[in-house]
Amino acid sequence: MSTQAWGCGVIARKTVLEASSMTRTPLFLALCLAACATTAEGLPAGQAQAVPGTAVAPNRLSDPAELDRGPPPKPGLETPTAAAEALVLRFDWDSYKSVVVVGTGVGMVKPAWVATFEEGTFVVAYRASAFRDARGRLHIDARNSVDVGPQSQGWSPDSFAIGHKLLWSLDDRASGHSAEMGELIPATTDQALWQRELLRVQALVEGGL
Repeated sequence: MSTQAWGCGVIARKTVLEASSMTRTPLFLALCLAACATTAEGLPAGQAQAVPGTAVAPNRLSDPAELDRGPPPKPGLETPTAAAEALVLRFDWDSYKSVVVVGTGVGMVKPAWVATFEEGTFVVAYRASAFRDARGRLHIDARNSVDVGPQSQGWSPDSFAIGHKLLWSLDDRASGHSAEMGELIPATTDQALWQRELLRVQALVEGGL
């Protein structure tokens, strides 16, 4: 039983014992039943439960194309409003191919790791964090990250915002790009792939720090 349902029962019993005979009226009983008409989670019947640090299906819009409309987002700079799910993200931009892995954790902002390749050769990797903004877009925030890899000396870490068919990047020098969205694979869809890519990208990042 939820705390709300238990407390409602206590209040109702106390009121019946202490109040006057009006507590036996149909109106009083109807009001009490309405106040206690909650689900087992303590929410009004038919209302979905929101877990702290998450939103109810933030990336499940009736029209996902809405994620690509409106003013371009500021990658990594938007306010976190929902937790990112564990996933693998792969995409091409400029002459590079990047792999982003979002891990698990407590709270709204999750750990993430980014590795970038050029013509199949590893060039740079760094830590990041991941969250969703009010629009439901996924953000990979890599601001002020420490780069590792063969091109780390001249590299400025890129943050990303992910839409439906578009993605946006922004590095610490305020240089931004946009590109076509690649593929996003939730860990719930392919746990083995997520675990494999997590270990691979983590090894590139943590091995160079």
